Amino acid sequence: MFSTLKEVAVGLSQKQEHLVNSLTEESPILDNMRFERSSHGLWNAYEEVSSISGAGFVDMNQPLPEMQIDSNLKKVDLSILGGEIFLPEDKASVLGVGEYFAKKVPILLKQAGQTAEQKIIYDNFLPYAIGNGKAVSAGGASSCYSMVAVRFVEGEVAGLYSDRALQSDALLDTTHINGGTLYKNANGVLGYGVRIKGYIGVQLANPDAVSAIVNINGSNIPTAAQIDNMLIDAKATPYSTFIFCHPKVLSFLNTYKGNILHTAEDDWNLNRSFMAWNGIRFITSYNFKNGTESAVSLA
Repeated sequence: MFSTLKEVAVGLSQKQEHLVNSLTEESPILDNMRFERSSHGLWNAYEEVSSISGAGFVDMNQPLPEMQIDSNLKKVDLSILGGEIFLPEDKASVLGVGEYFAKKVPILLKQAGQTAEQKIIYDNFLPYAIGNGKAVSAGGASSCYSMVAVRFVEGEVAGLYSDRALQSDALLDTTHINGGTLYKNANGVLGYGVRIKGYIGVQLANPDAVSAIVNINGSNIPTAAQIDNMLIDAKATPYSTFIFCHPKVLSFLNTYKGNILHTAEDDWNLNRSFMAWNGIRFITSYNFKNGTESAVSLA
């Protein structure tokens, strides 16, 4: 299944929807990514295609050519997303255990989503584009931003999740520590605890699906040709590709407004997707660094 996190969560359990809503509330990239179930729980096995010999034209009554796909078997590990929250006994007697966790868990999940999203941007998407020679510089030397185009491809470029590692058949497993009864934490304080844990990852197995522009600032705005070429490098299509960036970057691009940067009525139905470049939609996120990226030296 190739789905958003919300679709995955609802498909596994209706009770999961509110947890994922909290997780993605301020993480619009995470909210719009496409996810697949991992093949082996905590890791995913996949084939990276190295060459293809496809079909061809032949004369009548001649044998058909042999089609062949050469690939390398690879694996990617998932990461743990989650944490523990502790409520001291005395505070619990005033606030109530259930009420306290019901209020605090969404706040913690929101922060977890922001942390996960920034990790996906800076540990996955951008390094992958740069490493494959699919990044160009806008010319800035300091106070930089970046933008990245990602085309989600089933089996190749996708988020990964596991619903089997904890035998809970859920995207996020929520468990009361010590069965919901009193226990002592690491500091010897009695109280109650809840643990939330899930396993997600990112698979990047198509160098022609992720591209970027780096070293952007107010004095060094990407040219229209650079943005066009970024989309070409990712083989962008309107149905599978997003341009991810900080809202400030989108404001830099207002110089192109009314030409190839436009707002379409349909876009209002997408979370924070309110502009498009020649049909490829922008998703802006405050989880990009706000002008504090170091200048990237490209080979």
